[in-house]
Amino acid sequence: MRPLWPFAGRASQLAAIQSAMEAGGAVLAGPAGVGKSRLAAEAVRDANGVARVLATAAASGVPLGAMAHLLPARPPGGNVLRWAADAVAGEHRVLLVDDAHLLDAVSAALVHHLVAGGQARVLVTVRAGERAPDAVTALWKDDLLPRLDLDPLTADEAGQILAATLGGQVEAATVRRLWRVSDGNALFLRELVLAGEAGGGLVERRGIWRWQGEIPVTTRLRELIESRIGDISAEERAVLELIAYGEPLSAAALTALSSPLTVRRLEDRQLVTVSGQDLSVRLAHPLYGEVIRAGCGALRRREVLTWLADAAEQAGPPTAEKLLRIAVWRLDGGTADDPDLLIRACHIARNVRDLELAARLGRAALAAGGGIAAGLPLATVLNYADRFEEAGEVLRCLAGEPMDDPVRAEYEAVRALNLFWGFGREEEARAALTAAAAAMTDRGSRQGVLIIRTSIEHLMGRFAQARTTMEQIRGIGPSGTRVSVGLAAMESFVLAHEGRGRQAMALVDEALDRIGRLPDGLPSIQAALAEAGAFAAMVAGDLTAAERYAGIGYRIGEDYAGWDRALVTFGAWRARTCRLRGRMSEAIRMGRQAAVRLRGRTLHAGLCLAELGQAYALTGDLPAMRATLRLADEFVLRVGHLPEFAFLLVRPWTLAAEGDVAGGIEAALETADAARDLPAYELFALYDVVRLGAGGRVADRLTALARTFEGELAPVFARHARAALAGDAGELEAVSLSLESLGLPLAAAEAAAQAAAAYRGDGLRRAQRAAETRAWMLARQCEDAHTPALTGLAAPQLTPRQRQIAHLAAAGLSNPDIADRLVLSRRTVANTLVQVYERTGISGRDELAKILHLPEPG
Repeated sequence: MRPLWPFAGRASQLAAIQSAMEAGGAVLAGPAGVGKSRLAAEAVRDANGVARVLATAAASGVPLGAMAHLLPARPPGGNVLRWAADAVAGEHRVLLVDDAHLLDAVSAALVHHLVAGGQARVLVTVRAGERAPDAVTALWKDDLLPRLDLDPLTADEAGQILAATLGGQVEAATVRRLWRVSDGNALFLRELVLAGEAGGGLVERRGIWRWQGEIPVTTRLRELIESRIGDISAEERAVLELIAYGEPLSAAALTALSSPLTVRRLEDRQLVTVSGQDLSVRLAHPLYGEVIRAGCGALRRREVLTWLADAAEQAGPPTAEKLLRIAVWRLDGGTADDPDLLIRACHIARNVRDLELAARLGRAALAAGGGIAAGLPLATVLNYADRFEEAGEVLRCLAGEPMDDPVRAEYEAVRALNLFWGFGREEEARAALTAAAAAMTDRGSRQGVLIIRTSIEHLMGRFAQARTTMEQIRGIGPSGTRVSVGLAAMESFVLAHEGRGRQAMALVDEALDRIGRLPDGLPSIQAALAEAGAFAAMVAGDLTAAERYAGIGYRIGEDYAGWDRALVTFGAWRARTCRLRGRMSEAIRMGRQAAVRLRGRTLHAGLCLAELGQAYALTGDLPAMRATLRLADEFVLRVGHLPEFAFLLVRPWTLAAEGDVAGGIEAALETADAARDLPAYELFALYDVVRLGAGGRVADRLTALARTFEGELAPVFARHARAALAGDAGELEAVSLSLESLGLPLAAAEAAAQAAAAYRGDGLRRAQRAAETRAWMLARQCEDAHTPALTGLAAPQLTPRQRQIAHLAAAGLSNPDIADRLVLSRRTVANTLVQVYERTGISGRDELAKILHLPEPG
């Protein structure tokens, strides 16, 4: 049990209350459970002489009943109100009154008297929408105290509370789910956490708290919600049950199944809400539905779901959304016997990537006699969900079914993807696709099969084969939208790996724009395009674009009911862009959040765990780095260039983190040699050699390679190598500036540190200190990053007086202003600034303002 949660979130509201308390007090209003009491208690936590009053319904009929514990045993015969005020104010400087809407009239008058007379600072909480005594409402109506209305928690505030309560990182999807189900109500959020921990739904896995499964309705939660719902009639409960299983329901549909008067009574009691042009009816809180559904037995559940499905079918031709709801009502109610309905619903669920629901519908359709029309979408869904064994079993059962070319094309595509992504059986998958294409006469079917073969050739790093297959597809004839945008995805991947990142990005943007105009969105191809765009942008040195593409891919995973493959892949890409930008803690957080979704051996686990391992290596967290690499042995299917080079490119940094820098350099050179047919990997492997301090060994090779690349990144890498070879300190500083402009502060810090070493060798001490200061400033942006080039880097050493004057100068004060403020002579200020410039190696105030990241002067 968690008796009291740590306070988190609500920072702006807390500051507003504390500011109001300085002026005399405040009224804090909000709905039940929103967190008024906890916030009020936090606002007066450090105050002296606090008296606390909790008003209750039981004491509301007793004069001064809520205040009894603050008053002497016997009142005098005179003015009771003045006696009570003197007693309270005489002993206490602050009065906190919780649930003041429940105060008896005399206690309410006492609070008003204390505020009006300024005898104590008073903080009052009231429940919004509840009638309060006149003396309490007068506090804000007569402007005696400001009223601060507390809204439900935002998603960010809920996340802060969950992280503080659970003592660790909470998966973003879990935060969103608990925030949505609790509707931002702090009390309900707490009960959900308790229920999740007790029932095993909320668990910590690999350092991340994650909710899995349904929301359990515990006794505590049920009693809490039932107390909010209150007493309801049988007719009202029947309507609430219909809404709980069917929301949102239009008012017309609901009143066709129930009494309009009953619906209106529920709205008046604020148990349901009605909104929109079609007057959609929903329960007033998501947890009402959980509790109402939990109170229905199996027979009642079936009855309600059947009513809903029958009514929807009788209402006319359904939209795709309504058809899906009808199928789910039939399935959950045990009346799903129409395979055509279930197959159509399976396709709809698949298109919105609700993979669990699509699999349920597909299995039901297959069991109802849907045959290959049910089995193919089911196998596709299971493959998307990384349930490869199950998908393979379904496909084997379908193998003997008669198929025309379009059906055969879909079957062979799913089978090949399952063989490759699930088991790494590349040759078998390619052979099956080649044979199928040769046997087909339908143009679109042949093209569809060959585009899948192209994707496998790309993933194996066989770009020449991929180009040949793409030409074969074009030679077959004009292609439809699906094939043409699939070709664009494959072409953009190949272009990016060849160094033509800008061409690849243009192709990706054009294809994404075409997909955006389609009704079903083609999420799989859209995700492939987003990944190609992210890789192309990174190769071209455009990290802003890489972040944009990674965001597109991640939103696909979020929007399609938590598609794990997309969330893992693009979570890794977001982690990569953070690492390149030096945001190490964010990179680790995103990498961990992606890794928690891994299950079974997959290709996409490689990028995820490699990125996480490299971030740990760069921050010097060796235990976490080693644990992540052990996870890779369990989860990574090491087939193709993606997982292979993901870990080859991490190897130099894991060795360097363990102190073997020479071994790291040799590992980077070996990776570069292995990537001679994969120029993009070769580029980054060679640049790792430069960063690890052996740029002279690869300067010529990196220069030649950079000539074949588009964008600014490769030329800067080559310049860095040449400057390192020549020991050209000035050019190394210029390279540092270029790297910083590209958004690569860690690499820029390393180049500046190498410049400082070169200046040291030249005996130029002031220039050395300037470069060291710049390296230190850039390294500070990279949080806890530790690399060999930055070893021994220290902050500029300034005395307290130097630090104080430097801060004032950086803030724009002139020497006379600084002298007046610190009561010093102007000469002393000028001489001190000269000493600061000597120690930091800079030459003026503008540079000082840029590099100064020191504690503010006292």
